[in-house]
Amino acid sequence: MNTSTKFRDFKTIQKIGFILIVIGGGIILLKIIGLLSASHFIEEDMPNYLFLTGALLFLLPTLKKRSIGKNGSEKISILLLALSTGLSTMAQDYSKQIDAFEQSFIQKSVSPIEAYVSPALKFDPIPVANTPAILANIFANLPKLNAMTILESEKGKVKIKYDFEELGIRESHVYFDKEDKFTRIELIENLIKMELEAQEKMKESVQLPNSDVLGEKYQPKKVEFETADGLLVNGNLYEIGKDNPVILLCHQAGYNRFEYADIAPKLNEMGYNCLAIDQRSGGNFADKPNITADRAKENGLPTEYIDAQQDIEAAIDFLNKKYEKKVIVWGSSYSSSLALLEGVSNDKVEAIIAFSPGDYFGDAAPSLSSAFAKADKPFLVTSSKAEAAALTSLLGNVSLQENQSQFIPESDGFHGSKALWTGQKGAEEYWKTVLSFLEKI
Repeated sequence: MNTSTKFRDFKTIQKIGFILIVIGGGIILLKIIGLLSASHFIEEDMPNYLFLTGALLFLLPTLKKRSIGKNGSEKISILLLALSTGLSTMAQDYSKQIDAFEQSFIQKSVSPIEAYVSPALKFDPIPVANTPAILANIFANLPKLNAMTILESEKGKVKIKYDFEELGIRESHVYFDKEDKFTRIELIENLIKMELEAQEKMKESVQLPNSDVLGEKYQPKKVEFETADGLLVNGNLYEIGKDNPVILLCHQAGYNRFEYADIAPKLNEMGYNCLAIDQRSGGNFADKPNITADRAKENGLPTEYIDAQQDIEAAIDFLNKKYEKKVIVWGSSYSSSLALLEGVSNDKVEAIIAFSPGDYFGDAAPSLSSAFAKADKPFLVTSSKAEAAALTSLLGNVSLQENQSQFIPESDGFHGSKALWTGQKGAEEYWKTVLSFLEKI
């Protein structure tokens, strides 16, 4: 074979290599930017093989020409070994497992992930025999998963970013064995740890509000008002005088207006009118129904956390019109986040008190970080001690203005406004902080 024929052969090999690089690289790029999912491929590692095979074919003719001579074949062997090693490393892909993991959350079923679960997967301190039941329970009962993103991937370990509707954004690792099956899922480990800690905490917690003597002194009256989408919101109005300042009280998830059955009378005693409402996202509590939530379900209206913002907005309008003054908005857990999101931009709001706020809404609402950044009115944010670091992170580098603060309790504290219930451990320090804040408004 003459030199020109060899040159043409090399060119042909390089063209084939270039085409494979373009195809493989294009598929990888489309996967990275999300235009193609793993379900589009029979073999998950195909684009990696195409890309590296193309690179080998493209470079090999040139390298072969330069390597002929002493030790030439050894150089080519080293090149092949290096590319083979790179191919093996690059082919380490857990996207099938992660896709199955995500589908288990979406379908609320263990079936998609079942084939990728190692027999060694367990969640301490629970025996490994209970792993299937734990997985089924987690997938069935966790809030809606908005998104799952792979942040980092290496052999045996993947870092994942989760965005849950009520739990917010979380990051943690999953681990794999030599057969590429799940051996550890940190997200579930952390959730179990939190639940066990919560159960221990509940043993110390007052279970229900106790209105005692002040509850007899300050009796509420029932009020109703309409939201923008036509839902009638129910509330208990604790009124002591038309000229007194007014506080709107919003409950946490699964609760109703009776979360404030002993808080509102104390606020009356301090000189504040109060309206405790039932939001559409809530439930039966203290042997009392959530009337607004029941109505919303009967009328086929949405009852997600974010949907309750219009209930809070309508309550602000109701109080502003009734008392002809701005309203102090007080929220608990998810409703404290709504109080902040609504309060910072609503001209009818004078100040905000938020017990255990967080990013509970996924993509349905902006992060609280943005609300804190633009807040130009007084606010007090607080939580249990365990929640304080996450809340501090949301505040970020915001330069707090006068009468804007985060309170971190010396005691362990509790989630939401129940931290203030009569007899609750540490309630006194919360009350002292709230009173100090209100006096400065």
